[in-house]
Amino acid sequence: MMKVGVIGFGSIGKRHCTNLITLGINDITLFREMGSGNEYGLPETSSLDVFLNNDFDFVIITNPTSEHFRYLKYFISKNINILVEKPMAAALNEYYELSDILSDYKGIGFCSYNMRFHPIVKQVNYWLNNKKFGHVYSARFFVGQYLPDWRPQTDYRKSYSASSEMGGGVVLDLSHEIDLAFLFFGSVKSHFHSICSKVSDLEISAEDLAEIHYVSASNTVVSIHLDYLTRGYSRYFEITAEAATIKADFKTNKLTVNGDNNEILHELTYENFNRNDMYISLVHYYLDCLSSNITPSPGFREALEVLKISLSAKEN
Repeated sequence: MMKVGVIGFGSIGKRHCTNLITLGINDITLFREMGSGNEYGLPETSSLDVFLNNDFDFVIITNPTSEHFRYLKYFISKNINILVEKPMAAALNEYYELSDILSDYKGIGFCSYNMRFHPIVKQVNYWLNNKKFGHVYSARFFVGQYLPDWRPQTDYRKSYSASSEMGGGVVLDLSHEIDLAFLFFGSVKSHFHSICSKVSDLEISAEDLAEIHYVSASNTVVSIHLDYLTRGYSRYFEITAEAATIKADFKTNKLTVNGDNNEILHELTYENFNRNDMYISLVHYYLDCLSSNITPSPGFREALEVLKISLSAKEN
């Protein structure tokens, strides 16, 4: 039986606990600085010393982005296995310090970019790794949704997404697209440029729109758009390669590949996709990595590369 510690008990912390229990892992202890009581009857503490008296197989960090670094730094120093929600940190000084201390880290660290476990992403990544459609010339990633519509029952102005101090803003909050670009095409090679700003009348202190452009290590021209402004919901990417154009729509869970003369080479719709499937697969994958003592992807070094791109966009 595994013992797991969970830092934070917001929506994502509750999701992880639910999924762990579904997988038969019931020995879970919560660390909560605010709030108390939970529907699962799990033990809780607000004392970090008491929390760490447990001999955890791993801990999950799910508190606000601005708090990730503080706990990561502590747990890394103790070589504890860690699953941390994306992104790993919220500032460049935190990035540099994490880069330094990871050289001595003996645990198994994993950053939770759950979109990597979407069936569309797994299929496209398989094609790209096998160069099925030749060299990729360009790729465009887009995600947008009007922030007040995200959680209609709550005041968007009080959410962490709205607060730059809590690590909100589209660049860190919506960094899945940055991670997917990194997964598919590697790190930044040249021509990096970004526009990152608050352009609307939303009552927030964080940026609500970002455009990021660069040439990747695989010589692909990458374009990433992130916003809190799009009415409705739009999330997709388009990849232009030598032999085909790939269009992936996460709203409809549809994947289309067009060839010459606009012939449809592949058309896949994942009708039975459930969003929680990504999180279940993610935990399964991490448990397999722990049992096999192998570095997951993205491990902490890989996730730091994604973080560097994100923070560079904010600083550019």
